[in-house]
Amino acid sequence: MSQPAPDPLTNAFAAYRRGDAADCIDTLEKHRAFWTDRPDGWLVRGAAARALGRLAEAESAYLQAIALLPGYPEAWQNLGNLYAMCGKHEAAVNAFGKALDGRSEPDVRAQLFTAQSASAFSAGQIDLALKALEEAATLAPDSAPVHNQRGKVYWELGHTDGAIDAFRRASALDPAEPLYAVNYLLVSQFSERMEEADLAALAAAAARRVAQSVPEALRDAYRPPALAPGQRIRVAYLSSDFRQSAPGFFITSILEGHDRTRFEVWALSTSPVTDALSDRMKASVDHWVDVSKVPVPALVEWIRAQSIQVLVDLNGYTGGHRLGVFAARSAPVQVTWLGYEGPTQIPHMDVFLGDPHVSPPATHACYRERVVTLPYDFACYTAPDYAPGVAPTPALRNGFVTFGSFNKLAKVGPRTLDLWARVLAAVPESRLLIKWRHAGHPFARNRILQALESRGIDGTRVGFRDASPHPEMLAEYGDVDVALDPTPFSGGATTCDALWMGVPVVTLAGRRFASNHTVSHLLAAGLPELVARDADGYVAVCRNLAADVSALDRLRQSLREQVRHSPLCQSRFFMRPVERHFAALVDDALRT
Repeated sequence: MSQPAPDPLTNAFAAYRRGDAADCIDTLEKHRAFWTDRPDGWLVRGAAARALGRLAEAESAYLQAIALLPGYPEAWQNLGNLYAMCGKHEAAVNAFGKALDGRSEPDVRAQLFTAQSASAFSAGQIDLALKALEEAATLAPDSAPVHNQRGKVYWELGHTDGAIDAFRRASALDPAEPLYAVNYLLVSQFSERMEEADLAALAAAAARRVAQSVPEALRDAYRPPALAPGQRIRVAYLSSDFRQSAPGFFITSILEGHDRTRFEVWALSTSPVTDALSDRMKASVDHWVDVSKVPVPALVEWIRAQSIQVLVDLNGYTGGHRLGVFAARSAPVQVTWLGYEGPTQIPHMDVFLGDPHVSPPATHACYRERVVTLPYDFACYTAPDYAPGVAPTPALRNGFVTFGSFNKLAKVGPRTLDLWARVLAAVPESRLLIKWRHAGHPFARNRILQALESRGIDGTRVGFRDASPHPEMLAEYGDVDVALDPTPFSGGATTCDALWMGVPVVTLAGRRFASNHTVSHLLAAGLPELVARDADGYVAVCRNLAADVSALDRLRQSLREQVRHSPLCQSRFFMRPVERHFAALVDDALRT
């Protein structure tokens, strides 16, 4: 007896399952009459369109499936995932809610609550994000994705210990997943109990997971390129931050500072997002390539084929990284720089670029990479073109000094709050302004207020502001007299922004890379008097600045020009030692 032929929808779905979305759609289009009245047909059509990047088609298909079957949970879930990917977070929240109405399985509901929490948080619906997390954790207490999402929310709202616990549990529950080990490492940078050696051990664990994802045959296929006499050195920068972002203002200096008569500069972007700063960067490179959709094995082979001599990682473990490209060995000299605060421990990562303050000799034993020390600062800042002028010192109109921090809330831990409480006590009429994403939400604000009030500070002296676009944020430095740097994770671009806006930043030197970003920037800017070596010194610097508002105003009005002409902002001056190191490294690598 003959078997019935598979129906076209079954064939189309089989093509989708084997990764051939184009064949799936081709099959569907040839047999439209067979499936267009079926919700599952439109679901498959939407999934295939999304796989091909045809997002408007995918949305239309999912909506058609829902029109045919309004309570179709799979269609609502796929639609929610699509909206989340496109940044339509409120729509995603609603779609995941509709999907939850139709699913009763605990594991599926946990997955949906986790996705809803992520979208709700991105939409600024913090209460819903926290509630969805609670539901997900109740349904799936041993789910790594649930704990990972809990870690992300807690981290952003400043509950660092809770975030560390969440990422640690996610990593333990799924030891093969690099993302969870990386998140555990990144959040541990904010811990007050970690030393550089502890972080290096966590980096080694994350590096092992990254390296295990690289096929052995790909690693073994590497052959070093030749460098012809007189040829420019080919240096390629790999990053997700060739755009307006905290690293982007440092990356601009790197690209603009290169001597392109000696270096052929490539920018390999792992993010498709571009903006006005990207356009400025493009003018400073010989080659700009969007590699955001290129998987690691293909990217390794492509980079090797370009005969790149120096490949520079500007992400470290931050979002959008391609550390697998380095673990496979794609160039004779591989450098990590700027994106991550410490050793990556990635196999075949040859060099780490630091400076005397963030990576002093006492920490070099923590690095698998060879530490190359730049003379002034590990980074050089390019101020945004849209920065407003320096505002008058606010204490002149207010009659009191306002201290401020525009840093991540995760940096504001107990040790930092101890310092800031002492500063507020030492300057009795002063105020404190804290600005970051969702800083005013009770889950974030109350932790800080309770800590300060327990240390004798009246909560009415503390103000909170939410995030704002970068131009508006820079303008809000007009309400701050003195910026307070957190510890043990100091400011980076935030510090440079403050200095550019005329606001002195007081910092406490520490023992870790992340503790000394601001130390490097202040010393490069010629402001050693703002660097304290202990807590008493930190309080004293703040008290002295607040005691003479006229002197504070003179400093404010002169600070931008001082910073502009210092090594902190002189990109060509900054890049000459970098280029000398690159040339020597290439010479060494190609001679061995």
